[in-house]
Amino acid sequence: MKKILLLLLVTSVAFSQTQNKKVKVILLGTFHFGATSDRNSTKFEDLFSEKRQNELALIAQKLKDFGTDKIFVENETNNQKELDQQLALYQSKQIKDEKILKDEIVQIAFRTSVLNNAKVVSVDYKQELPYDRINEYEKIHEKDVNPYSFFDVEYPFKEKRKKLAETPLAEYYVQLNNLYSRQALLYDYLHYALAYGIGDDYTGENFTTVYYDRNLKIFTNILRNIDLKTDKTVVVLFGASHTAFLRQFFENHPYFEIVELETVFFN
Repeated sequence: MKKILLLLLVTSVAFSQTQNKKVKVILLGTFHFGATSDRNSTKFEDLFSEKRQNELALIAQKLKDFGTDKIFVENETNNQKELDQQLALYQSKQIKDEKILKDEIVQIAFRTSVLNNAKVVSVDYKQELPYDRINEYEKIHEKDVNPYSFFDVEYPFKEKRKKLAETPLAEYYVQLNNLYSRQALLYDYLHYALAYGIGDDYTGENFTTVYYDRNLKIFTNILRNIDLKTDKTVVVLFGASHTAFLRQFFENHPYFEIVELETVFFN
């Protein structure tokens, strides 16, 4: 009995100690600045204006001041060597290609790394969503009435949002990453997609599962690059729909603590 109590005590102490080693996570869900053909690309016509460059410099400084150790970015893992080379060119101010300079990885991750030598790590995993199955389902059931009334509920996200062109970048990022925006981004996967299917047909669920699978692989790649002995704060710079999913994984993992962007940018 004493051995069991001692084991429970040691286990409890060990668990308590590990809880104090939580890594702070800053989920910087972003829009794509225009260097990509991604469907979430956003026109950022004044990116190189003095105003926007000052805003980006401030964001980088805030991330640096918060003690960022690593920045995980939306770049495939097998491209790490190329990313390192690109960062070295950026540090020596040798990148002149505007298309490269337009990338948010360059504008935020590289900019921050220059300030505090934070490591920029590629953790993306490319995985195409099965839109073909969705399209096929639509053709077959084009004239059908969905038998499940829940999927006909009113669209809940009607709040007017601040436009990028009229909003300071840090403020826009806070809006893009708040609960309202996260739920709006997830609605496509947790509501609309799930309407595709009747009975034992789960076409929509399979669509959402593929996206969960991709983001869980990204999360796995992040875990593979975390060092609890040295990493205190990490940034995840990914498209906002990714960070909305990734947040679910980080929130339910005992070794991580999410830091809200308001705290990073405005405190």
